[in-house]
Amino acid sequence: MLQTELAAKALSLCSETALSVSQFLGKMGGNHAKGIALARELQARGLLLSTTERRTKGRPQCLLRTSPLGQQFMRDHSRLLNLRLHSNDNDIKRALHHANLALGLVGQQVSPYARFQEVNELARNIAGIT
Repeated sequence: MLQTELAAKALSLCSETALSVSQFLGKMGGNHAKGIALARELQARGLLLSTTERRTKGRPQCLLRTSPLGQQFMRDHSRLLNLRLHSNDNDIKRALHHANLALGLVGQQVSPYARFQEVNELARNIAGIT
């Protein structure tokens, strides 16, 4: 299962400039095996791109870069982190009241879901909707 916070951090590191695997692992910190597993999972999901760059000497270098889908993931993740949920005292009181009503139904061995369906069916019949 992909941890969104860790994925967002990894994608943000590779979004500015392409990083070699060793640079990526150094900036991510922690366990190298987990870092490589994360990079592979991000690649499998299409969020991270891997390209090979030839150098004048030595082995070719593997560079990691955020894909367009990965950039969209980062934008959506950032937007969701900044999303504020608003509730007031009346909302909380209403939720507690509904929870107590549901507990009362359960105490009488009546399914709250079944009762909800019955009320909806009754409302549809009154409105003339079939």
